[in-house]
Amino acid sequence: MALPGTFTTTVHPFESPTPHACAYEMGLANATNALVFIGGLGDGPHTVPYPRAIAKYLEAKSELSYSVFEFRLLSSFSGFGSVRLADDVADISALVKYLRSIGKKRVILMGHSTGSQDCMEYTSPAHHAEPVEGYILQAPVADRLALAEEMGEAELNDGLKVAKELIASGKGQEWMKPEHLSPSCRDTPISATRWYALGAADGEDNYFDPGLPDDAIKPYWERVDKPLLILHSGSDEFIPKSVDKDALVRHWKGLCRPGIASELSGTIPGAGHRVEEPVSAAWLVNTVVKFIQSVN
Repeated sequence: MALPGTFTTTVHPFESPTPHACAYEMGLANATNALVFIGGLGDGPHTVPYPRAIAKYLEAKSELSYSVFEFRLLSSFSGFGSVRLADDVADISALVKYLRSIGKKRVILMGHSTGSQDCMEYTSPAHHAEPVEGYILQAPVADRLALAEEMGEAELNDGLKVAKELIASGKGQEWMKPEHLSPSCRDTPISATRWYALGAADGEDNYFDPGLPDDAIKPYWERVDKPLLILHSGSDEFIPKSVDKDALVRHWKGLCRPGIASELSGTIPGAGHRVEEPVSAAWLVNTVVKFIQSVN
């Protein structure tokens, strides 16, 4: 799907735990509803292309009255190495509160990669987050599997052992040495606490590991009480080829409360992690808009 080289946004400064926070609204002017996009590790506003395509399509579907919002979290760009999902929830909840204050009636959260983990964390009653009308999980990958694929399971476990020892000694906020991180993460300062959260089987980020037993993950899926769309990328480079993504999505749907997981859930044909392939992006946009229509 071709995207224009330039695009227009409306900038919304808002009160948030992240200093000088701004949200960037794209698409239909004066829309009464909002789709909030939350990126993955290393992302920030406008780093993932397909939200702009969704905004463009929603302009044409003006009867739905949705615009698309992106924003900077404390964890955006290289900030992900020192914050927790709970910090992201606080940022997202602050934006939702602001959107309600300016008259947005319906708010749907759409997470990409770690943004999907943020959506799952958002449903935890411990956070008392601002209510929303629905959730979309795109590329809900298990970071620990991607890290093990990149650096080898033995090397990952060695690094996690170091992180666990630092945490146990009260030094969880100390930076990990580069040699204990994956090659793709060595340019980002990452604390022991964050590295353990990302890479350990019992790490707090590990929502989507297909190896986890149902008694560990079922409570997460059961607490989702609003419409949910789950979309794995069919050719996601961060998921081991041995994982049956279609079967995994079906299984997660079965763990949800009846009627919560959308029948539109599945895998995006031919899509890489960020869905940059034109045909796959068009499929994604159409499916997201169908889901939005069902929430309306």
